[in-house]
Amino acid sequence: MSEFVENVKTALADLRAWAQKNRDAGRSESADKVESLADLLEGVPQELIRLYGLTSSLPAELGNIHDLPPELQAELSVAKTDELEDQLVTVIKAYGDQASLDQILVGLFRKFQVTQKRRFLQNKLYRMETIWGVPGKKGVYTSTEPTTLAEEFGKVRETFANPKGVKPPPDDEDSEIPF
Repeated sequence: MSEFVENVKTALADLRAWAQKNRDAGRSESADKVESLADLLEGVPQELIRLYGLTSSLPAELGNIHDLPPELQAELSVAKTDELEDQLVTVIKAYGDQASLDQILVGLFRKFQVTQKRRFLQNKLYRMETIWGVPGKKGVYTSTEPTTLAEEFGKVRETFANPKGVKPPPDDEDSEIPF
């Protein structure tokens, strides 16, 4: 990613230098045209960083790290993701944060022109730390971490213990039945 940003910055610097050379040579009309092209490119590096941040999987505690210099990124002990993992997260999020394997296969092709074998993707999704299977739905994946089984069991238990949400009567000595 950073190579693309650097390429745009290099092109921007070259355009500005070319505009200055034209201005020095007395070709102000050409210089103005080249300068206006450079102005159009001015916001592209930040937009590339923003878009890459939106489409890649990142640990939430660090936020977007793609705007950091490559030297600093190399020093971080963040789990490195490959391009396919970033694409998978993007496709799943594009389907509303839940997608079946068929949707993922089609989404990868339509969005990134990437084709993969079904079995390979199943194995990849299973091993990823940022993708989970949706409980109770076979072959459906999400990028939102599901609640733990213990939390779910507690909610179910609470519902069955008091299905209508009725408050129990207050404990007072008169309501007890003596035996």
